[in-house]
Amino acid sequence: MGWIDRSDFENWIYQYMGISGFSDYLPNGLQVEGTDRISKVVTAVSINRHVIEEAIKVGAEAIIVHHGLFWKNDEPTVTLYRKQRIKLLLENEINLYAFHLPLDIHPEISHNRMILEGIGVESSAITPPPPEFSGLEYGLIGRFSRGIEFKDLVSALNSYLEVDSKYFNFGGERVETVLVVSGAGRTLLDKVLNLGVDAYITGDAQENTGYICKEMSFNYIYAGHYNTEKPGIVALGDKIREIFNIDVVFISQSNEL
Repeated sequence: MGWIDRSDFENWIYQYMGISGFSDYLPNGLQVEGTDRISKVVTAVSINRHVIEEAIKVGAEAIIVHHGLFWKNDEPTVTLYRKQRIKLLLENEINLYAFHLPLDIHPEISHNRMILEGIGVESSAITPPPPEFSGLEYGLIGRFSRGIEFKDLVSALNSYLEVDSKYFNFGGERVETVLVVSGAGRTLLDKVLNLGVDAYITGDAQENTGYICKEMSFNYIYAGHYNTEKPGIVALGDKIREIFNIDVVFISQSNEL
């Protein structure tokens, strides 16, 4: 395994992730600057102290996450846990990168695409929702060529994500089409119902989700915000390892939310 100059790494990853021109809830790309050379990368879903400490332990010069440090509606002060995290990063010269929406909609390694392929949908059978369904543009629709029993769909998802998903099984037992929106997709249910798919996979639900699904005879699976946003960041790490021949370590954490 070798190393790469940080500027070369950034030139590649910014182009691969297509971050230019994105309007997002956080700054995509480099959030905290560290050393100029990178020989080991740690990836994780969200930045937190444990991830930073693990990066220090394995000697990583860069951390790449989906959920970074700085969000538009956050408290704009470097205090409490933010101070502790930033202090650790700076003291150890670790670069912190975040890729949020660019990872959500990436044409090759988005969470949604990875989930659909992971549960057995052919790549050619994955399509975005029609453009008239505003609000669902971050999701992807998968079509099973021969259909799948709902219980087998849940089992395939649980096996791929290594979770125990929760669900509302009020729709048909046979599923041909499924929409996947990773993370916080609970507020999109009205739009999903109008889309006409047989099932919906997302990260979370809200208090009235079950009532709506029962009244509308609909199948809804929620596997956790964290768990449904693991696949893309893992795939990004695999891509970095392949391109640059450097060590990449994914830090897995137990998080049911």
